[in-house]
Amino acid sequence: MGMPRSVDFFAAQPLLGRVGHALATLEAQSRLAVAGILIGWFFIDYLVVSLGSLQHGVRFFDMSAMIADPARLFLGVDSSMQRLLFSFLCLACLAAPLAAPRLIRSRGANRVAWLAYLAPLALVVLCAALLYSRTSAEFFADDIARHGGGPAAQHVSLGAGGYWALIGSLFLGIQGVHRFHRAAR
Repeated sequence: MGMPRSVDFFAAQPLLGRVGHALATLEAQSRLAVAGILIGWFFIDYLVVSLGSLQHGVRFFDMSAMIADPARLFLGVDSSMQRLLFSFLCLACLAAPLAAPRLIRSRGANRVAWLAYLAPLALVVLCAALLYSRTSAEFFADDIARHGGGPAAQHVSLGAGGYWALIGSLFLGIQGVHRFHRAAR
């Protein structure tokens, strides 16, 4: 009985085993960046919403609900299928940098695969742009202003989770672009 081929080995491993193996192939700095993004997106408040003396935090995996209905920033989020689906999108973006080295090994020297390191940053930038455009829209700002506040965007700030995830995303993005250019040489 010979050594299993890599495709057979990965097909036989459970999902967590494959994720663990993919994490082990990343260098330590990228593993820390992925861990920082994971913590920032799922375990620490990503945004802090304040109205007067009231403050509450919003996690990143609730972002799709906030974009769909910005009033939820102030009213809170109810559990929904939207939250679950967006969580899977977040996990897929986190898995993209883990898959890049394997894609390059299995398909040859495809340097474009290194751009998968940009997936978490792209998701953060897209969500930030969508949320900002929705919360600073004239109709929503006027509605909040009539209830004693200013434009909604002035009441939302980045929380600790946002900083963790932003730093990790920027680091991974820089790593991916650097490797993309290095593979071109």
